[in-house]
Amino acid sequence: MKRLDVNAAGIWEPKKGDVLCSRHFKKTDFDRSAPNIKLKPGVIPSIFDSPYHLQKHRKRKQEQEEE
Repeated sequence: MKRLDVNAAGIWEPKKGDVLCSRHFKKTDFDRSAPNIKLKPGVIPSIFDSPYHLQKHRKRKQEQEEE
């Protein structure tokens, strides 16, 4: 898996020991046939349901100070 982010310095390539949060993948994205669960080749994160407290819904600090 590779990640290309236009805001990042380049392409992230995973190293041995890197981990990803399974919440961002569908159940069908995993190979469960081996003792260790692995992602199938070529899958990409597709679930992004951020908790409410992590979403950008707060006013900026400067705007709060002006009120």
